[in-house]
Amino acid sequence: MKLVYYLTLSSFLCIQHISASMTQQQGYNYSDYTKMYQKAILSYQKEDFQESIEIYEDIVDLKLDSSDTYYNLGLAYLESKQNTKAIEAFSQAVLFNNEDYEASLQLAISHKSANHIPEAILAYKNTLDINPDLFDVHYDLALLYVEQNQNAGAHYHFDQAVNLNNKLYEAYNDWGILLDSEGKTNEARVCYSIAHKTNPNFFYAVYNLGLSYKSNGDYTSAKKYYLKALKIKPKHHDTLISLGNISNHLKQYKDSIKYSTELISLDDQNIYGHYNLSNAYFGLGNYSLAKSNYEKILSISDDIPEIHNNLGIIYLEMKALDQASEHYNKAISLRPHYNSALSNLGWVLYLRNEVKQAIEITKKALDVEPNDAVSNYNLGLFLLVNNQPQQARKFYKVAHHNSPNDPYALDDLLIAMKKAKEKEPFESVIKEFFVENTPTK
Repeated sequence: MKLVYYLTLSSFLCIQHISASMTQQQGYNYSDYTKMYQKAILSYQKEDFQESIEIYEDIVDLKLDSSDTYYNLGLAYLESKQNTKAIEAFSQAVLFNNEDYEASLQLAISHKSANHIPEAILAYKNTLDINPDLFDVHYDLALLYVEQNQNAGAHYHFDQAVNLNNKLYEAYNDWGILLDSEGKTNEARVCYSIAHKTNPNFFYAVYNLGLSYKSNGDYTSAKKYYLKALKIKPKHHDTLISLGNISNHLKQYKDSIKYSTELISLDDQNIYGHYNLSNAYFGLGNYSLAKSNYEKILSISDDIPEIHNNLGIIYLEMKALDQASEHYNKAISLRPHYNSALSNLGWVLYLRNEVKQAIEITKKALDVEPNDAVSNYNLGLFLLVNNQPQQARKFYKVAHHNSPNDPYALDDLLIAMKKAKEKEPFESVIKEFFVENTPTK
């Protein structure tokens, strides 16, 4: 930021000319005005901004105004939190000298601070028309274009910014975020990687690389970058959450327990930490610890449908059908179109021999996700048990297309067939959809 500590030639000529005429009319002389100007600057330096403002305003009232006068007045207004007046002063400075890029830049910054985004963009563009080599202005302008969803302008100015300063790692990172939002994953990762290479300790570059790989299901690569992020910020909650979640996806349950426990030690009320910890214990088959952590979440917040669904799954594993049904129903009451909970409730109803109700609930699950393999396999089975083999075949066909020869579905068929009086419908379905997995006699 410039601060004019002297009289420029234009100010000098202006004051000299006006001084001569006003000396004749009012008895003023040039030295009086220079003293005022210097006193205003000194007041600013002493952080007596109000006195500085009053002196500059007196200079303006005496018609001794210039670009530098208005510029300095604008700075004083900014320091005294008078943003509207600062905008007016910087606008006057630009009117006096439309080649003063610093006045134009301050005008842009002031408009941005006041959330006058179109005016800020215009002032930034004017600044670059005067001096196109200001990489930080290109960067600021790119961010404003992102806010306005004007991606073409944002890409242009990100490109200009990093070409003028290839060490501008934050610009590379923000450009990567824009590219990611457009689905340009590879280009985004290039930007994040450059930002990381330029500043290995820049947290957000490695964090965003982890997020990018996680979003695409590459959990191994994602974990590598999240671990780097954790070294930079060892107690970063979102990183610990992501590491817990990713470790569960990779079935590295002990790692998930480690990261989730660390997070909970920092924030005992963190729902995601308890959620990842519960899932890790579930993956290890420790249903008791999984259940206690899910219940801890419910003590914090009882309105999360996923938690009730997962508790239902645990109770189902424990053969506690009533409790499982209670939690599935609660999940559905919180989210009526929750496919997983609907499908799971259908299975509980089937195990209770309430086959017709199981059919109706599972149909609702398929209304939400028609191609879900589990729901299609289950509905096919329920229809077979209900002596509706032709309708059953339609759902087995969809299920087989999306998840061929599912061994769990075959096991369910074989168990049901043992109890059935008529074996032929079951054998026909097994032959058509599970022939490769049918046990040899």
